[in-house]
Amino acid sequence: MVNFLSALGFLTILPMPAKAFRVDGRQILYFPLVGLLIGALLYGVDKLGTLYATQEIRVVADALFLAVISGALHLDGLADSADGLFSHRPKERILEIMQDSRIGVMGALAIIFCLMLKMAGFAGLSGPDYEIFLLTAPALARTGQVVGLVFMDYARQEGGKSQLFFQNKKYHLLALGAIPLALPFWISIETGLMVLLLFLSGTILLLWFFQKGIGGMTGDTLGAQTELIESVILITGALVVGH
Repeated sequence: MVNFLSALGFLTILPMPAKAFRVDGRQILYFPLVGLLIGALLYGVDKLGTLYATQEIRVVADALFLAVISGALHLDGLADSADGLFSHRPKERILEIMQDSRIGVMGALAIIFCLMLKMAGFAGLSGPDYEIFLLTAPALARTGQVVGLVFMDYARQEGGKSQLFFQNKKYHLLALGAIPLALPFWISIETGLMVLLLFLSGTILLLWFFQKGIGGMTGDTLGAQTELIESVILITGALVVGH
């Protein structure tokens, strides 16, 4: 229970007891469950928007909720990663740029286009079973974090806040990721296979890109991965159930 609360405290702004704020890596087992909880809360926000607001307000509220619930931590990682990885500099300089708290043009564009994609996804979600994608997108995004933390090395030589979360080759920590991967199969086998393929191919491509650029991952790239997977799944949902 403490490890779940620790995962919840790290991934969200929800208040947690002091004993929950410990980091030993075992928390990452529960990241997919935290993602499902975020998805359930997102569904509540979306439902309220559907009942009491216009379509435009609902879409913005959904995107705003995903940013706020994580304290914009992942969006910050996306911006830092874009600034560094698209700077076309050596690895050491890329890591320095990613540590800079200032946001550059590439970082700003990454945030803008990511939020636009999410809002487009929310706008297209409708019809029966659309809520499956509201649950699946945040959950698979956090499952992607676990994949990165298990399969990749920490890229910085010096320690960082996220270093203790890296659990190289501890594959049993991936177990709960099967839950969000199974959810799209509720809609249809074809939908489930499509989401599975997109998740696997997208995650592999991102991990390859991070490995090529900085020789591993950092907390910033974990945030970038989260935002990108979330966006892809929401857009996929709009294409699948929005027609």
